[in-house]
Amino acid sequence: MTPGQDKRPAHRPSRRKEIIEAATKTFSRDGYVEARIEDIARAAGVAPTAIYYHFGGKEELFTQALRAAMAGFSERIFLARPDFDTPNIDGLRKVLAAGWEFWSTHPDEARLVARYSEGPTQHALELRQEWEERHLQRAYDYMPALRSSRSTRKAREQHAAHSMAIRVMLDVILTTQATVLEGPSSRVARGPLVAAVEEMCISLIMSLADR
Repeated sequence: MTPGQDKRPAHRPSRRKEIIEAATKTFSRDGYVEARIEDIARAAGVAPTAIYYHFGGKEELFTQALRAAMAGFSERIFLARPDFDTPNIDGLRKVLAAGWEFWSTHPDEARLVARYSEGPTQHALELRQEWEERHLQRAYDYMPALRSSRSTRKAREQHAAHSMAIRVMLDVILTTQATVLEGPSSRVARGPLVAAVEEMCISLIMSLADR
């Protein structure tokens, strides 16, 4: 066997995961605009051509990194979701705790989602909408019995109010997590802050029964 004959191509499929992980860290640290393919390739231990082989370019790689970060959070949340037949606010507490735990142990993913889930690309906006819809549907599992309306117009108004409230809850959680990681709140004890946000989320969900 000649020297180098046993080397695998730089673009071997097994490196895709490492590339996404390196991209997540680099985009989180440097930002979408400043992050360079060369830096990501270096962090992943591959040649830049391997990134273009797998992802086509910077925007596609960014989209996949953001998708993976959102999927990791969702998976952790859904695993923590208790099985129940009736709405249960205690289930929401358990899910919120799981979410905080995931973000705390995955700071790069947390920063990426908090900073860029509403941009800078059209694909990022579409990912955010899909992500919100998944969690919006699950949020109904934690609500008290909702008053249904026979009026189609009223039902649409109720759904819009519920959707807005749940999206506000997601925004508050993401914003709080981002400031805890790197803003002024990073110097504040996490326990009281997380507890306060949790109570606000629960109050918001409970209030939907009256709408």
